[in-house]
Amino acid sequence: MKALLNLVTVAAILGTTAVGHADEPGAKSPEFQVLDRYVGTWDETVVIKPAQWTPGKTTSSTTTTRQWILNGRMIENKGAWTPEDEFLHLMTYDEKQKEYRQWYYDKDNLAPQVSHGKWDAATQTFTFTGTLGDGIKTSSQQHFVDKNTFTWTMVAKDAAGKVVLDMEGKCVRKE
Repeated sequence: MKALLNLVTVAAILGTTAVGHADEPGAKSPEFQVLDRYVGTWDETVVIKPAQWTPGKTTSSTTTTRQWILNGRMIENKGAWTPEDEFLHLMTYDEKQKEYRQWYYDKDNLAPQVSHGKWDAATQTFTFTGTLGDGIKTSSQQHFVDKNTFTWTMVAKDAAGKVVLDMEGKCVRKE
C-alpha cells in the first residue's frame, strides 16, 4: 500500500511538472509562439477616421498590457482610453478550426466583437474578418513592423458596403 501511495505521489509530481512547463515557449505550438510577440506593455495610439458612426477624426493614446492567461492558451490585453472607458481584448489560436480568434469588449460592447484570422509569416501580418451584428462586417490587419512595433487597421462596413467605422493604431513596446 505504501509503495502504491509513493507511486501515486511521484506520478502527481511528474504530472504537475509537465503541466508547469506547458507555458514555456519551447512547449508551445508554432501558432501559439506567434502570439508571444504581443506579450508586454505597449504605448498605443489610435486614430478614428471620419465615417458614418464617427463624423470627426479623433486620436487617443493609452498604455496597454498584454499577457498570457488560461495556462498560456490566450493573450489578454487590458487598457483604458479614459478612466471610464476600459476595454478587454482577448486573442488565441483555435487548433480545431486552424484559425486565430479575437474578442473585444468595452463599456459600450458587452456582447463581444468576434473575429477570425490567419497569420502570414512572410509579411508578419495577421488578417481578421468578423461581424458586429446588424449586417456589419469588419476587416482588420495587425502588422509587425519589428519586435517592438506593430500597426493595425480596422474597417467596419454595413450590409450596403458603406464604411461605418474606420480606425488605425500604432503600438510601441515600452522598454
